[in-house]
Amino acid sequence: MKKSLKMALLAAAMGLAVPAVQASLINFDALKGDIFQGGELFNADPQFSFKVLGNGLAGAIATSSTCAVLDCPANNNTPYYLGLNDGGLSISNQNGFKLSSFSSSFASPVSVGIPFTVANLIVNGTGLGGETFSDSFTLPGQNTNGKWSFSDFKYTASNRVFKEISFAACLTTTAGECVLFGNNQAQFGLDNINVTAVPEPAEWLLMALGLASISMVIRRRNKAQNNSAGIAS
Repeated sequence: MKKSLKMALLAAAMGLAVPAVQASLINFDALKGDIFQGGELFNADPQFSFKVLGNGLAGAIATSSTCAVLDCPANNNTPYYLGLNDGGLSISNQNGFKLSSFSSSFASPVSVGIPFTVANLIVNGTGLGGETFSDSFTLPGQNTNGKWSFSDFKYTASNRVFKEISFAACLTTTAGECVLFGNNQAQFGLDNINVTAVPEPAEWLLMALGLASISMVIRRRNKAQNNSAGIAS
């Protein structure tokens, strides 16, 4: 009975001591109508840093006026990020984070009928130890109504811990291979990025101290009970 009680107390202590998982759904709802030059910083989530990649006009938050010029995706009525003119977006957190999923779509410079795939989304990442990763996701062509639309993508290597990830689009050949950047034709929409921030070292230290304190209390209680039993006998 005493052993069961000890294990129950320890399990409860661990549940209280473990830092809460800091999951975030990054969207761009609070940024309405912003237009970005390459190198600009902005804030869409206080846990992360956001930097626009590219030269000149390289990014924007999609609005009705922005999409009066571009052929934007039709199935997202909330503000979302638009990578423009071969530009990209960098998201970073130096303590580390994991990526699990995101939504994305191609956006063409002009309204044209393209029912087949013409672009990939390239997700590059840098791990906490400086290791680099690169993954490619095929962005679908236009639907039967002649519209681009967002698709949900799962990041299967969700155990990777990044300090920075970047998103950019590339036009593709008929074989699905990226062509070189530089023609300012690769536009993409990005939204609903699911990430989980890794707890800071200080939080893990608090967890360890909490477990050590609980263990000490249990040992002292057991010692006191043993001493009482010895006196009684």
